[in-house]
Amino acid sequence: MDPAPDSLVILADRQAAPANHREPPRHPKWSDTLTYIAKPEKFCRDNLAEYGPIFKTSVFGGTTIFVGSAPANKMAFNGDNSYTQIGLPATTMEMFGEHSLFQRPDLHRDRKSALRPGFTGRMLADYMPHMHQVLTEHLQTWPTDQPVSLMTMIEEVTFDILAPLLLGIRLDQGDSILAGLPITTKAELKQQYKTFFDGFYGLVKWNNPLTTFGRGKRARAKLMDFMKAVIAQQRQSDFAATPDFLSMMLMAQQDAPSGVFNDELIANQCLLQLWASYYEVSGLLASWTYQLGEHPEVIARLQAEQGAILGRNLPATLPTLDQLKQLTFLDATIKETLRILPPSSTATRTLIKSVMLDGMLFKQGWNIIAEPRIAHAMTEHFTNPDTYNPERFLPEQGEGRAYEFIPFGGGVHACLGAQMAMVSNKLFAIHLLQSFDWTLLGKAEFVQFPLRKIKDNYQVQLHKKK
Repeated sequence: MDPAPDSLVILADRQAAPANHREPPRHPKWSDTLTYIAKPEKFCRDNLAEYGPIFKTSVFGGTTIFVGSAPANKMAFNGDNSYTQIGLPATTMEMFGEHSLFQRPDLHRDRKSALRPGFTGRMLADYMPHMHQVLTEHLQTWPTDQPVSLMTMIEEVTFDILAPLLLGIRLDQGDSILAGLPITTKAELKQQYKTFFDGFYGLVKWNNPLTTFGRGKRARAKLMDFMKAVIAQQRQSDFAATPDFLSMMLMAQQDAPSGVFNDELIANQCLLQLWASYYEVSGLLASWTYQLGEHPEVIARLQAEQGAILGRNLPATLPTLDQLKQLTFLDATIKETLRILPPSSTATRTLIKSVMLDGMLFKQGWNIIAEPRIAHAMTEHFTNPDTYNPERFLPEQGEGRAYEFIPFGGGVHACLGAQMAMVSNKLFAIHLLQSFDWTLLGKAEFVQFPLRKIKDNYQVQLHKKK
């Protein structure tokens, strides 16, 4: 567990702040929530320019402090059970469910430690043959020399990669594999996920089918029934022989029946892991592809790196996890995409105690949001932050230090699936770069909230490599 910043002082209850303290600048406005949701990037950049990397808002109600400096990010990420608690909107917390990692900070470390093996080390290496196979099959069917929806293509391949790895269900036999389950087609499963996702930030917590939140709650119930049926199906199979996330949890439960993994937690984690991975990974792959299309000189360098490290027999040959780690420039391009186009904010906390950080008072009851859109735009963190420059992440330049580069959060709340997202992107890149050239058809528009992703109507044109 990372410690809080050295300059952090936690005030005792009813302890007065020092006489010379200051508060974050800016007066909250009644319109802040709507302005932020409509254009998060502009909201963060405009206020960063005027007030600096720490400022007051009224986003999501009450006083909410946006932070982007490294010490403030560190404070936001590492205060659980000491001076912060989860501070997400009530609608979001209900969508996460009572068995999510967020609901019990006292159990967070044990639960996260138990889940981590599903996304690192040997299991991550075991996932790679499946990723490779799905990419090979999908990219062979992608149409060339005609306009195609970038997001639609990538969402299709991402779902077919992730659903089997997380739930153990095979999708290469069409919808017949879902027969007998509460949701019987892949299209319906994806639609229920979309409705569920939309409910996370419903502005009114009214459980009625006329509201976004109410529709999301109904989708959540259907998805939980589906997850429980999948779990029951898996228990009837030889799940110990299957390298997937659900099987890992079932084996852990079998080994320690009174341990971390009860049935409700397993079902809820399946629900949330597929939701988070699907949207985060597909958004990252599309944004990376789009950025590379704007920089053909970077594509040439990536192809040279792949040839030097992986040889020319690509994408037929599956790289090893160690070889992927050697693709340092590819790694840098993915990080630069995450820096310029971070998918979302990464931490929302409520202060349960007042704290002082570098002479600034953060009051008990205020919310704190750690925003990559602020941290990644700061000249204190990145040289010429408005310039696309993957080389900044190479070892010799050394940018992207902890708490300055925060696309996956940080500290105790760093994203569980970060390594899986990076490996997925690298394997996708290898296949795409060896199979196609591509032309961007205009400037892409992005859905901005709650996760940033390229709009479905944006098109590219693929050209088959000879």
